[in-house]
Amino acid sequence: MTQYLLGQGKVYIAARDAAGKPKAQRWLGDVSAAKVGLKATKADLKESYSGQRSTVKSIVVGKEATFDMTLQEVSKDNLALALSGKPTSLVSGSVTGEVLPLALVAGDRVSLKYPKVSSVVITDSATPSVTLDPAKYDVDADFGAITFKDVAGVTQPLKVAYTHAPLESVSMFTAQQSEVFIRYEGINLAEGGTPIVVELYKVNTEPLKDLALITDKYADMAISSAVLIDSSKPADDEIGQFGRIIQVAQT
Repeated sequence: MTQYLLGQGKVYIAARDAAGKPKAQRWLGDVSAAKVGLKATKADLKESYSGQRSTVKSIVVGKEATFDMTLQEVSKDNLALALSGKPTSLVSGSVTGEVLPLALVAGDRVSLKYPKVSSVVITDSATPSVTLDPAKYDVDADFGAITFKDVAGVTQPLKVAYTHAPLESVSMFTAQQSEVFIRYEGINLAEGGTPIVVELYKVNTEPLKDLALITDKYADMAISSAVLIDSSKPADDEIGQFGRIIQVAQT
């Protein structure tokens, strides 16, 4: 009986506990591409008597597996996975005394620590301090930036007080690469939408290669991973120590 595969589905990720079992799983959202790759490293022996150096013995001395996927949803948690970073959620708050760079002149643009700002007040470093006339600068509230039109007669550095809206951020390279569990729950469109499940027990993800910031297409995040051997699993034919593919038996 012939059988083909044309798949779509959901990819889930989970942290592993100390025993290697997956914790609660999180759906990664729209994943436009996902594939598993296997590679065997061989030790070959070539004969030395025929003049052709033909291979007379070949044995497998190493096994490797990979998992590559492309994430379409640039969510906070997906970014943290792709950037090896940590997500942070900030409630709305206020900042006082944020010091700006020295030697500012008319026309200079500086950015604040946070975007989406309001109630901006700028003072100088004189004693007592002088509050700058708002007519002497422009505030880009969405991006948290200030462009100065006139700084004559003020004592630098200037200091800024403002409020900001709730914010979410993801840092880069601030988290250790962790080993995660990956589960694919798909449907095989080539076989009437029958379910197919792929489980990868111990996956080490790499940071994404690039994230297109200026483009005429939707940005995505391509992530490559190494599938490691999981010694907590039995080395049997049903479970294996790398992963397994489960599909409904054809009748």
